Formats: sequence, structure tokens, C-alpha cells
Amino acid sequence: MVECIRFRSALPFDENVKEEFISEVWGGAIDRWRGNIAPDIETRIELEIATFEQVEGYMAYLNFVWRVVIESNYFLIPHRTLAHASAVCYALGITEVDPIRLGLDFNRFMQTDKPRFAAIGLATNATALQIQKDIMNLDFNEDRERLGERELDDKAPALTIYPSQRTAQLLGYFSDKVNFDYIPFDDRETFYTLLRSNDLTGVYGCNDGTVLQEYLQQVKPQFEDLIPLCTASIIDYPTNHIYTSRKYGIAWEPRFTPDIEMILSETCGDILYNEQVYAIAELVGYTPSEAEEFRKVLSKRKKQEYNNHRHRFSKHKGLFRKLINEGSWSLPKARVAEFARLVYTTAYLKTHFPQEFTQTALCVAASNEC
Repeated sequence: MVECIRFRSALPFDENVKEEFISEVWGGAIDRWRGNIAPDIETRIELEIATFEQVEGYMAYLNFVWRVVIESNYFLIPHRTLAHASAVCYALGITEVDPIRLGLDFNRFMQTDKPRFAAIGLATNATALQIQKDIMNLDFNEDRERLGERELDDKAPALTIYPSQRTAQLLGYFSDKVNFDYIPFDDRETFYTLLRSNDLTGVYGCNDGTVLQEYLQQVKPQFEDLIPLCTASIIDYPTNHIYTSRKYGIAWEPRFTPDIEMILSETCGDILYNEQVYAIAELVGYTPSEAEEFRKVLSKRKKQEYNNHRHRFSKHKGLFRKLINEGSWSLPKARVAEFARLVYTTAYLKTHFPQEFTQTALCVAASNEC
């Protein structure tokens, strides 16, 4: 069982605090997008704020998570969360992948038609004892005595923190040497490491010589390509070898309407992401929350419920069968985007700090085995 600690905020959150918090969101957005908040980004942030406000206590919860992230004295990374799909979380520095650039669907994090509490998880290099001490004693002025109520109910709106997480330990070592916000995601040497290195010790997802490197060796990837490649590697998708050949020159035969083919084009005709299942379902008339329920039917292979949905795809021959065969294995793109970021970031560190990285990776591995 993975150890975790759950905290819920006891901080006051009146209208004045809320106004200041929203101002921080927009200030963070200006920093994240280098002063260029395009209309689509502005619209997305406004949509997210309006959606969060529909869930009682959620803005206060986000404020608490943000304060923990910016004021804690140990290294934190997002963990087991779909918050990567949120432009607000990215603007606040809670997550580290640009959801606009990567086309991450906010409805995967919180359905706009039926919003409900969406939890956020963080991993840290700190121990459980350090977390309890530091969260309880962060400089929150007169409120610090009330901060960090332990929340034992798994369904409660709590911030989940995973102590002594291996990747957080590894990255934490370099936190005073590297500004992770400014790592270039087009570094040729880093991709060369992923493509050619015989030793990927410490590189996230590649420690045991996984098939991910086999796929990378077949292509000349950009960072965006790592996301579907990581997805294919994780689920051992039976047609993932076809993905790489399709991506680089071999066209696939269109089978469906142009709008559906547009959704599939991102992964060259295959369904790899939960978000693709949602988008297809919404095209045939599902609401976002209904699309989520349909995705659960597929992922849990509830065959007895298939007929409740099959008729809604009757105008698209073969589409429902494709959803069953491929959509049932799909993963959240928002979560795999963070996986890909960690693959790239650790490969970048191994490339540019080879001795320090390898020594630290071995030390971290040894400490976790003790």
C-alpha cells in the first residue's frame, strides 16, 4: 500500500481572500504564458473559475493547495491527479504541463455540466514526519494553528501528499541547481539520450529497459510525441507498433465521419486517451458527465450495460466496436502528460548532469529498498 497523508484546509476564505486568490491566478497566468494571455487561454481560465465556484468550498481548497505548494520547504510534484488538465492549476504552479499547448480537456478533471469535488495529489521528497510538521507549521500567520486538520475520510475534500516518493527525491536533489520551469522541451541531446542510451538508470518509466525505448528508437520524437508513446508503452497496446509507422509517413484509411477522424488523428487512427472517448461520446449526444459514465462502462468492461449505449452509435458503423476494443484500454491524457514530462525531465538531467544524476538515482533506489 502506498503511504499517503491527507490534509484539509481550515483557513478562512472570505470574499476578500477569494478576490486576492483570483488575482493570483491571473498573475500566475501572465507569468506562465510569458505575458501573452491569448483569448482561448482567457476563456478557459474564466470557464474553470466559474466551474470551481459551483462546488462548495472548492475555491478555498485550491487556495490551500496553492499555499502549500508555494510555502512548503520541500520539493513537490503533482502525483496521481488529473489536475494537469486545469489551466488554473498550471497558472498557480500546482501542475507543470501546459494544458492549452497539449490540448488537455478540462472536463476530464471536472465536468462542467455536473461539477463535483476533484482531488489533487502531490508527491514529495520529505518523510511523513516532515510533512506533518511542516504543513502544520507553515507561515500562515494567525491561522497556522488551525492548518492541516488530518482528514481520515477518503471521500473528503482533502489534499493528498505522498511522502518519500522516489522521483520527487531524485528531482529534489537538483531543485537548487535547475529551474524546472525553464527546461527546454526541444533539447536534441535529451532525445538522443532517450533514443540511444544503453543505460537509462533513473529515467522515469525506463529503469528496467521497458518497451518505451523500443518505440522511441523507431521515431524522431518531439515532446508532444512522448505522450502517445508513453500511453502505448504503459498499456502495451497491441497496435502501438503501427502508431509509429503511421506517425511518420504511412496514412491510415479513414473509416468514420470527418469530425470523428479529427479526434482520432492525434493518435493516427487509434484510441489511446480517455479524452478521445469523451469527445466521441459527446459528438453523438452525451453530456460530459454521461460521457464519463460511459467511459467507466468501457474501462470496467461491463458487458451487460453495452446495449444501453450501443444504439447511440448506430449511425457510425464499427465505431462502438472500436470503442470497446480500444477505448476500454485508454488512459487519461492529462495524467500521461505528466508521466511524459517526468520521462523527459529525468532524461534531461541524466544528459546534462550525468555523474550526479546516476549517483543520486542509485542512492534513491537503495534508500527505497531498505
